[in-house]
Amino acid sequence: MIDFIFPSNIYCLVCGALIDSSRPYSLCDDCVQKIHWINGVRTCAKCGKALPETYLGELCYDCMRSDHYFQKGFSCMTYGLHEREMMMDLKYNGHSYVAGKMGDVMFDRMMPELEHLGIDIVIPVPVGRDRLRKRGYNQAELMARAFVHDWRKYCRSHEFPEAPQLGHKVLYRTRDTVMLRSLSPEERKLVMDGAFAVKPSEAAKIQGKNVLLIDDIYTTGATADSCSKELLQAGAAKVYNLNLASGGNRK
Repeated sequence: MIDFIFPSNIYCLVCGALIDSSRPYSLCDDCVQKIHWINGVRTCAKCGKALPETYLGELCYDCMRSDHYFQKGFSCMTYGLHEREMMMDLKYNGHSYVAGKMGDVMFDRMMPELEHLGIDIVIPVPVGRDRLRKRGYNQAELMARAFVHDWRKYCRSHEFPEAPQLGHKVLYRTRDTVMLRSLSPEERKLVMDGAFAVKPSEAAKIQGKNVLLIDDIYTTGATADSCSKELLQAGAAKVYNLNLASGGNRK
């Protein structure tokens, strides 16, 4: 009903060009070609970042330097100029409807993987209280809701593993943290260590379960590792990490 009254597929999410409802993810034909999609390219076997075809080895530079708590990571696109436009609108310009389109992107990206991962619960990375109050919403939670909604919708007409529950209350931030953009990988780990915790009242939902952790951007993995560590310590069997976009391979 909301989409009918306030349609979100009139303008391209990146350039603002007029489009119609047939355009995938509310992107015009030109911007669809400019997005750095990760589908069909080489990716890091651990975190899911795109790798150049000439890159030697199976792990990206960051994953060679450090271990991760999550089982495996997946990304939909590499973070660049056009991806940044969408993220800025979603996170800082109040365009919450972008999250629904990006949740669609995430589901389409993961559909070939979901049949064998055995996901039991989808958990978005929480934001701090101050940012939630200023922004009005958690973009990761909105994307996770759209992702689960698409999964349930797909199950109605296809033989597909049952859609998992949404565990949007399982994790919480123990404190607000500084912006990570200007920090080194080592500094990011220090800042994010202990920044998340599992709510005791929600812990039973992840006991022995396979978790899909959802966030918007992956860079060095400090946030994903902090969340994954807490989930595993609280009893989760495995944690998989899904991000809309990831940074490029730094070496």
